[in-house]
Amino acid sequence: MNSFPDNLTRVRERLGMSQKAAAERMGISSSLVSKWEKGERIPDEAQLWELSRIYGVDPAFLREGARAVAFQPRSMAAKKSQEKQGLGSALNDAAAQVHSLYRVWELAGEMPQRLSLSLEYSEPRLEELADMVRRFLRLNDRVTYTELCQALAENRVQVFEWKLPPKLSGLSHQRDFSVIFVNRNMPEKVKLFTLCHELAHLLFHLRGVEDTAVSLMATRNDPQEKEANRFAAELLMPMSKVEDLLRRQGANLRTKSGFFAAVDHFGVSHGAMFYRLVQRNVVSYTEKSRFFTEVQREETESEGARVSEGDDHPFGDQVPPRLLELTTELWLAGKVSIGKVAGWCSAGRSTVEKYLSSAAEDGDEAVNDIDLGYAEVEGLAP
Repeated sequence: MNSFPDNLTRVRERLGMSQKAAAERMGISSSLVSKWEKGERIPDEAQLWELSRIYGVDPAFLREGARAVAFQPRSMAAKKSQEKQGLGSALNDAAAQVHSLYRVWELAGEMPQRLSLSLEYSEPRLEELADMVRRFLRLNDRVTYTELCQALAENRVQVFEWKLPPKLSGLSHQRDFSVIFVNRNMPEKVKLFTLCHELAHLLFHLRGVEDTAVSLMATRNDPQEKEANRFAAELLMPMSKVEDLLRRQGANLRTKSGFFAAVDHFGVSHGAMFYRLVQRNVVSYTEKSRFFTEVQREETESEGARVSEGDDHPFGDQVPPRLLELTTELWLAGKVSIGKVAGWCSAGRSTVEKYLSSAAEDGDEAVNDIDLGYAEVEGLAP
């Protein structure tokens, strides 16, 4: 099938928008929209720009649909129309970002590369597999979010932090390169578990055919989601150390003080620690409210996936180091505009102008020694 009509249909359907609704917003007949999506007609330049405005994506992304990945939840994620629109916008944004990465790599003259490690999931060998990944990424015994982000960046995984809809914890993609999107609105320790969860999808599930994963709060019963959760728990809380804790603490883990001590010991979220204790039959899900109360998330988020403004660093830790480095180099070489860099980095133009002006003043040093927002030095502000 022609990639443009296929992509055009996919983008519209993700938003929960009918052909009739799209046509009404453009002031044209629904039959014309149908012909575009069947490949019988091609929209002119003005119509393409209007379509991109209505769908909330760049015209180039609609036009060059051959690289458009099919982020698609495996289960029903939203029921309300506003929820569907927010989720669809986020998935369209993620697909467009992957498309942009291809373009950046092309202009920079680099070949895309992906995470070099690929594994077969095995429940009996889970401890061994997690230990293998821990050594491969050279992680400390107690894994932190900052450390894991940096380790993944060093191993060719592009990690984005975006404002995602409340029900969407993360996304991952792997084909020519590896990409993870994490919901920026979650607490850091929850983001840590999500990052490990998405890493599991890259390691075990995304082989190039089913090349995307959409991790929703409501899909914990999906087999691959279960595997990703179990791996994340093992990576952060090795079973050998959990067993040692059980031998030392015993029934104390069933008390609030014992539970909170375990949370601090592993440096994980309350939910992650509780999940691990449920696995060991120390507690049951019916007791969760006795230990902690989860923060109620907003029901809807209509903005889709966007970075947040106002961080100390222009892009904070929301943009992968290599993308930031390459886009800066391309701008300094006069190959792309500030607007293009802003689009690729999902940041405001004024924010990008300020950052690139600083890069231009510092010359080559700014390109080769960028504060990427991942490293933290003891005694200094991150």
